[in-house]
Amino acid sequence: MKYSVDQQALNKAVKSLQNSSDKALKYCWEYLAEKISLQLKEDKVYDLWTLARSIDYRLVKHWLVEVWSALAYAPIMEYGRKPWKFPPLDALVWWTARKWMIKGGATQKYDSLHYTDKWVIYVIARSIAEKGIKGRHTFQKVVDRERKNIQKIYIDYMKQW
Repeated sequence: MKYSVDQQALNKAVKSLQNSSDKALKYCWEYLAEKISLQLKEDKVYDLWTLARSIDYRLVKHWLVEVWSALAYAPIMEYGRKPWKFPPLDALVWWTARKWMIKGGATQKYDSLHYTDKWVIYVIARSIAEKGIKGRHTFQKVVDRERKNIQKIYIDYMKQW
């Protein structure tokens, strides 16, 4: 017996499978991004849910989706910060202004603040430098908890194909 395969039809089928897989991955990671946002809101540890609203995802390449946040402090909240390293004082201006700890605005630079506001920020920065910041590991906890659900969602989506 001799079998022949139409290369063009095979390439078309592979491309269609890749597209379906990409759509399934996107669907799974939309689900995961939503779960992470809900967990962040539930934990009530982030300033006005800013981090929760910043969760995004992108398809990097076939079979690889990245869930991320563009906020500079997202990795620090996830993984923590070691002691004995001062945080950037300008970043603390925004945070302390949002928490009503200082009179200056959130858009000001540390150098342009009143000396009492500078003192408040310095004390907080010194405390962070001495104690560090414990990582929350929210992303990792949610991924570990939802891993089976994500796999099931992916398989169910691909069965439709």
